[in-house]
Amino acid sequence: MTGADPRRLAVAFAAVVVVASLVPVPSAASGSAQPDGVLPAWVGVTTAFHLVGYAILAALVTRAVRRAPHRRVAAAALGVAVATGVGFGVELVQAPVPWRSFAWSDAAVNGVGAVVGAGIDVLRSAGSRSPGHRG
Repeated sequence: MTGADPRRLAVAFAAVVVVASLVPVPSAASGSAQPDGVLPAWVGVTTAFHLVGYAILAALVTRAVRRAPHRRVAAAALGVAVATGVGFGVELVQAPVPWRSFAWSDAAVNGVGAVVGAGIDVLRSAGSRSPGHRG
């Protein structure tokens, strides 16, 4: 993604996540969102999307706000805070939407995804700046 403005990319991805979080989900309207006994009760069909989506969002925000290599952890903390905040905000917005609902479990998975994404970005950026790295 050479040449792409990291801030614009983070904002655009956040917008995609928000819009995707508000559209109707056909399986949710039909009653049973998953086959019985396949996954734990707290794991819904969309859990993977929450985890991956907020991991990507946190990584993009972390990259967008990082100014210097020695500020990786501070940037990651901000990335986690922003992504988790967006996730919680989306849950609040979903509460009154008839085909959506507020779920603490989704908010928690969003936070876990944010930590994972920011952590991966920190590790990748640390590795890319290590002596002997050729990239």
